[in-house]
Parts: sequence; C-alpha cells; structure tokens
Amino acid sequence: MGVSKLDPRTKLVWYALMIYFALSCQTAVQLSLVLLVCIVASLILSGSLKQYKVMIMIILLLGLQILFVQLIFCREGILIYQWGILKIYSEAIPLAITGILKATLIFSASLQFFTSASAQDFTLMLIKFRIPYRFAMLVGLGVRFLPLMKAEYVSIIDSQRTRGLKMENVWDDLKAIIPTFLPFLYRAVRRSTEIALAMELRGYGRSKTRTFSTDLEMKYYDIALIAAMLLVISISLAVRLLPLI
Repeated sequence: MGVSKLDPRTKLVWYALMIYFALSCQTAVQLSLVLLVCIVASLILSGSLKQYKVMIMIILLLGLQILFVQLIFCREGILIYQWGILKIYSEAIPLAITGILKATLIFSASLQFFTSASAQDFTLMLIKFRIPYRFAMLVGLGVRFLPLMKAEYVSIIDSQRTRGLKMENVWDDLKAIIPTFLPFLYRAVRRSTEIALAMELRGYGRSKTRTFSTDLEMKYYDIALIAAMLLVISISLAVRLLPLI
C-alpha cells in the first residue's frame, strides 16, 4: 500500500498525531523515538527519504539559533560558566536538544504531509470538510502556482546570466535579486491575470456547488488507521489527565 493510495484525511490525522507528540513529549528520548517512527513511516510508505535532504540544512541553521538562544537566556540549573555578563547554566544544552528535536519533528511531519498528496487531493479534502469550493480551490492554486513561479524565476536568472549578469557565488546570487525582481513581479502578475481569466471563463463562483472529475472515498484501511491514531491520542490524553483527577 503506497502513500498515494491513502486518503488525505488519513494523512491529516497522522500529521495531527505527530504534532501532538511533538508538543506533549518533554524528554529527548521520547522525541527521538517519535521522530524515528515518523521517518520510518515515510520510508515504508514512499520508499525514499529524498524529501528530507532540504530539511537537513534548515534544521542545522535552526538548531544553531535555538542553541544560541538557550546558552544566552536560559537560567535553569546550576551556573557552569561565566564570562562577563554571559552566564551558561547546566540546563541550557538539554533544553536546546529538546527544542531542536521538537522543531525537527514538526518540520519533518509538515514536510511529510504537504508532499504526500497532490493539489487536487487537498482541494477535494477541503470540499469534504464542507468548505466552499471557491476557497478550497485556493489551496490547489497555491500549490501549483509556487512551482510555476519557481520555474519562471529560474528562466529569468538564465536570461540575465546570458546577458552578462555575474552569478559565481552566494553574494552574486543575493545581488541578482535586484535586477531580477521587476521581471519576476511582471511575470507573477501576468500569470495571476491569466489564471483569474481562465477561472472566470470556467464559471467559478457562479454557483454554490461544483462537480469534480474525481472524488474522495475512504477505504477500510483508512478508517482503521484513523481509528487507531485517534485511539492513541485518547489513551495518551487519559494517561496525562489521570493524575489530575
């Protein structure tokens, strides 16, 4: 059973389960186990971890920021180092590790969810949630519009490079934003106008309902998976609330 065969509502419940554990787990061991489960599930369903390549650099940068903030502002534990006004306490690094694991889990779950279904699946899911199709279609348009504009920007960069724009290092890439911004803005407005005209010609907004070429239908394994995940959340909440009763 591939990930493409799962209903997007099943993927949404899985996403909610991962976010719940990311926010509720307080130790590095618990967060590591949940993160491992998330990665293994992605490997089993999709058969690849290529989508996590981009995440590594982002997590490294975010992790350095979290560590830096904890070292400067954390005041929990005992004082282990002091240099002028800089004071480092014993709980700074454990809290930084916990924060990095939480951020990694949330980011990986989000990446897994938003790359696991097509724009049409997300649109149909919102339709099932009784959201008017005029608003549900915005999700599909956004998902398809961003890759389109990425291709447009790459085309602009190639055109400017052909005209002699220097693009040899990161600093050149940053400076290239200035001469490429106006052409990119023009193409974005042009594409938006074309999409708006196409939608108007197809009669979007003239009626309250609209039919689609495909429809979502939950299979037996979707129902079983959703029930199991909701049961896990219920048991976890009951265990947490039991000492308070």
